Amino acid sequence: MTSLDILLALHFLSLFLMMAGLGAVIVALWRGWTEEDPDRALIAFEDASTGHKAGLLPGTIAVGATGIFLAGDADYNFITTGWLLALELVYLFVLLICVPLLGHALNRVQIEVLKSKKRGEATDALRELLSDNVPIVLCIVIVFSVPFMVWLPVFRPF
Repeated sequence: MTSLDILLALHFLSLFLMMAGLGAVIVALWRGWTEEDPDRALIAFEDASTGHKAGLLPGTIAVGATGIFLAGDADYNFITTGWLLALELVYLFVLLICVPLLGHALNRVQIEVLKSKKRGEATDALRELLSDNVPIVLCIVIVFSVPFMVWLPVFRPF
């Protein structure tokens, strides 16, 4: 077994962790968004936040780390290889923009649900956050970026 095989196995495991985290966030987030009862919505948003912290964030970081070592071990140039540069840019967009914004949005919703629960009624800020749909949009952006990130190394278009 070569180092390339080991890195490839670690990279696939990291991808599975990232996708499991993304799935955990999306399902819990949708459940919380459609829930009328604030107690159940709070549990759903806590589940989404846990999926973000336990699966999506570490999985995304691990995908990048194993991908860098995998590309380096395969002797790819990170700048002159066009498909790899495009993959790096899309990955950095997901890692540095989408995932942190998703975490921040989940925390804001969770805080407002707690405030609403304490008051006994939905606050105006919670109504505004729930009508905004930012976390759902960020999840959709991540979901649609994944097939593109898979397509780049498979077909190497440039």
